[in-house]
Amino acid sequence: MQRFLNLIIIRMKNLLLFLTSCVIGVFFLISCNNQKSPEQADTTDSFSTGSITSASISDGSIVYVELDSLTANYLMTKDLSDELEEKMKKLQADLTNRERVFQTNVRDFENKVTKGLETRAKLAEMEQQLSNDQQNLLQISENYRMEMAEEQAVMQRKILQAIMDYLKEYNKEKRYSYILGNAFDAKILYADPALDITASVLDGINAKYKAEKK
Repeated sequence: MQRFLNLIIIRMKNLLLFLTSCVIGVFFLISCNNQKSPEQADTTDSFSTGSITSASISDGSIVYVELDSLTANYLMTKDLSDELEEKMKKLQADLTNRERVFQTNVRDFENKVTKGLETRAKLAEMEQQLSNDQQNLLQISENYRMEMAEEQAVMQRKILQAIMDYLKEYNKEKRYSYILGNAFDAKILYADPALDITASVLDGINAKYKAEKK
């Protein structure tokens, strides 16, 4: 009997350790989804709007924007990121509460095992219920991770689509042949800074966004 009880306690402790590590992993993944890359963060800190203008670039030119800088300094990015972070905090709080309840149930179970307060049949039933609860919690954790990954992907598409829509309007007056997007992982190996219209585009797209929010 005692050997049976000891085995149950060991299984519950291992189960709890495994669950805790999984929940921490989900928190880490969710948090990373809402953080900027080092390259983007550095660019954001050093970027100064209005430092380069497009006035001297002639019609038909091939110009470019620093996409990381433009995205990071776009006001829509901040608003959507704040919304994503708020949702992330709610999911984290919910997951933490669920984990706390599970831990309480495990400790209660271990107490009953140690003190012999339930029959072997009842303990086996309780152990199975805890195992089911663990699987449910792990599934919820995975669902939250996938939900946050999808939310981030949608956010990125919204931002990129807004930039592309604005560039169509922007180029009606400028009439450039191409507006390229330069980024850390882009195929552009070198671009003349004189052809960088990021500041001009950023000023315009933020002005439009502010006007549309009113």
